[in-house]
Amino acid sequence: MASHVQYQKPSNGQAMSLAPRTLPLDIDNPNFSDFVDLAILRVVDAASTLSNRPPRLFPTAETVFAQNFTREEWLVYGDLETELGRMNYMLGNLHERGIPSNSIPHIARLLSCNSVLTAWKRALPPLKNSIVEEIRWVKTQIQKDRRVNVFSHQKSDFIATPVDYRTNSISNSYGIKLWESSLAEIVHQVSRGNYKYAKNFLQIFAFLKDPLGGLDSVLNKSVSLFIYMMKSISKLACPPSSISLTPKKWQASAAQAAQEALFLASPLLENVSYIHFASHQQLSYTYVPLDGLPRSEFSIPEHVLRIVEEILFEKHSQYQGTFCVAPIAVSSYPILPVQRGKNMTVIIDGNHRATAVMVLRLIAEHPTALTPRNPDNQEALETFCASHTLGIKWKVDLAEVLEIIHNSVYHSKLLHENSDLVKNFRDMKSIPALVVREDNFHTVCQQRPALENRPRLLLPFHQAIYNDEKLNLAFPQAGQVHGRALGFKPMPLVRRKSE
Repeated sequence: MASHVQYQKPSNGQAMSLAPRTLPLDIDNPNFSDFVDLAILRVVDAASTLSNRPPRLFPTAETVFAQNFTREEWLVYGDLETELGRMNYMLGNLHERGIPSNSIPHIARLLSCNSVLTAWKRALPPLKNSIVEEIRWVKTQIQKDRRVNVFSHQKSDFIATPVDYRTNSISNSYGIKLWESSLAEIVHQVSRGNYKYAKNFLQIFAFLKDPLGGLDSVLNKSVSLFIYMMKSISKLACPPSSISLTPKKWQASAAQAAQEALFLASPLLENVSYIHFASHQQLSYTYVPLDGLPRSEFSIPEHVLRIVEEILFEKHSQYQGTFCVAPIAVSSYPILPVQRGKNMTVIIDGNHRATAVMVLRLIAEHPTALTPRNPDNQEALETFCASHTLGIKWKVDLAEVLEIIHNSVYHSKLLHENSDLVKNFRDMKSIPALVVREDNFHTVCQQRPALENRPRLLLPFHQAIYNDEKLNLAFPQAGQVHGRALGFKPMPLVRRKSE
């Protein structure tokens, strides 16, 4: 995270404090049904506003820098703890997340049909072609900003300024029309027990949240979960439960169920270790393999070494004989173009923590890497990265941290004298991680000037571009800011066998 930010909310934009709530107890080794039950609670809340509001997935009640929305924004866009309010806010306020210009003709034709949900399937092929074309254009524009020598060992050779996909003055208005039409139609259908076009609705929802990458996040599992949650709402509208559902409440529940269904279908949730509740947030922790983990952002070596010290020596970093860290944050994102049908796990927050663990792992496997001016150091680094499928950005980042260690008597001595602790990191094959969805963030771009009344944003698809090892692009240190959850639970680096 950046040490400073470019933008502060105007003084007249008073942040809205969220309603206090009684949180559940943390859940160790949760079942998938635990996630579904929590999701349904949020869907019910969207429809009827429970007296004790449920915990929210991070960051689904936050905006830039993980701040709360303002009172004025709540008045304009509705309940911003719910997905309906957030969609209203995004489509009405974030113009760079509107529909791409080259997709508008296809959306215009779709909106001219009697039913957008029934016509959606016909609109998909040309829409997907326009998306592939826009991805190709963006990649070309970003690569124009690169320096010629992209295979050197200088971080600056990888840095390129992000480029957004192209939008125009009517992008958001078409997005609003598509959202309102599809939402009204799906509510009309599901309130009568018709779920035939649930997948079409979810694809439209995902496309509007992330036009270049969203379509590939709608899996069959998402559709089944959406239908299950909407059937649960339908049952509550019948005796003896009998909650009153107006068309607006049906819309709020359908929007919420769509958000929940996409999150629940994430492959990262298949082996979750722990659910932590803090403030108003639900934080779902899993373990992700360190091998083959891509990266989009370089680290600051001094910060990495500070975390190395914390991991090795601070009391809260010890748990039942193993080392603990604050979980990094990760998201599963499609490899673009979406036709490939493959996802990558990307680091959303925690590059320094991931690098600290990787440095300790490198030294544990190759202790001679601590020796300054050792002619074998480069070979050790090459061997380590090759054996763990780490790309050139990892190699450059780790080399810079090693150089700082070699030039620091304090850190060299510290790691030498505690080699017995360091050698344990040979067994560290994964790292604990908070599971999030990138399209729920309003991610701040620190490389570009702020707009008049808010920061400039990165778009969800930028994660795919900057994590693509073939493109060798990178954000600078602290080049992007997602914001962080309000609390965390330190998790052991070695997952307990009982799990």
